[in-house]
This record gives sequence, structure tokens and C-alpha cells, in this order.
Amino acid sequence: MALAVAGTAQAHISVSPGTAVLRESTEFTIRVPAEGGLTTNRVRVTFPPQVTVYAVADAPGWTTRILRRQDGRLRGVEWTGGLIPPDQYADFTVLGTPFEEGTSVWKSEQGLANGQVKPWTGPPEVDGQAAPETGPGAPGPAAAVVISAEAVEAGGGSDGGATLWAAIIGIALGALVLVGVGMVWASRPAELPPDGPDDAPGR
Repeated sequence: MALAVAGTAQAHISVSPGTAVLRESTEFTIRVPAEGGLTTNRVRVTFPPQVTVYAVADAPGWTTRILRRQDGRLRGVEWTGGLIPPDQYADFTVLGTPFEEGTSVWKSEQGLANGQVKPWTGPPEVDGQAAPETGPGAPGPAAAVVISAEAVEAGGGSDGGATLWAAIIGIALGALVLVGVGMVWASRPAELPPDGPDDAPGR
């Protein structure tokens, strides 16, 4: 598992994408930064009831243990045996399909090398409002993914309509230009008259 430097002091376990489409198979990335200047050696994630996770990617350097419900469906996953040193993070991925609109909450636990466990089980962060730092051992905000019936367009729906009309107008103008060029080409003389004595035939 590739590790990289994390850029925030109040980083917590997150899941991306932040918005998923209803009934569309999605790759969810679980990002785990090191917590409180301590090395992480265990990660446990419980899948939300609104998302059916059906596959877990291999995580090199970690032992993967899949947690199942009584009916055999996946209810979570636990990674152990690897290390996330201070100031670094690791990404884990799963495949799942959302089947219910709303906010899905991905609760998790982060095992630390000093024996403490950081639970990420609290209320998810509200957009634009960072949760206060709670420190190792105290509950922090759980990750959340919004499930929408349709894909969310960047910039809102009104911009999408304007873009569509701009495309239609552009196509229409292009067609007019092609028609004009065709008319000019069709009306050209079969042979241009000579410009002077030197251009006369047979010279």
C-alpha cells in the first residue's frame, strides 16, 4: 500500500467519492491518515446499510479479514498487519452499489501502536464546518457519502442547460457555414478566364 504525506493536522478517516449515484456500481476509497502523531496498525470499517459492498481490493502489506452478516453478505472489513507511520496515510478500496437515497455513514475504528483505539463513529462533519480535534481514543466524526438518484453536475443544473443550448447554437452555425461554402463552390466558373496574353491557351 502506497503511503504519502498527509496535509492536515485534523485529518480523519474519510470515504470518497462524497456523492454516489443510486444503483450505480461505485469504487469507494477509504483514506486513513495517521492519527495524533501515532502509528496506525489496524483499520476496521463497518459498511452502511444503504450500500451493498460486494468486493474488497487487495491491500499489499496488510491482512484483510472480511466481516459477514449471518446471510453471508459483507457487513465490514478489517485490515491488520500493516503500518501507517505518523504524517502519512493509506488508501483502501471496496466496490459497492448504493440502493437507498440519503446520507450513508461509514463508521470505523483506527487501531494505534500504543494500544489505543480511535473510533470514528460520531456524527459526520457538516459541509464547511470542520469537527473539533478530539485526540486519540476519543470518538471523532464518521465518514459520510451522500447517495443521489442522479449524478450531480458541477455548477448546478442551470449551467448544464446553458451549455446544451450553446452546443445546439454552435452546431446550427456550423451547418450554415457549410451550406454557404457549398453554394459558393457550386457557383464558381468551370474555367477562369486568362488574366493576360501570357495566360492564353497554347502559349
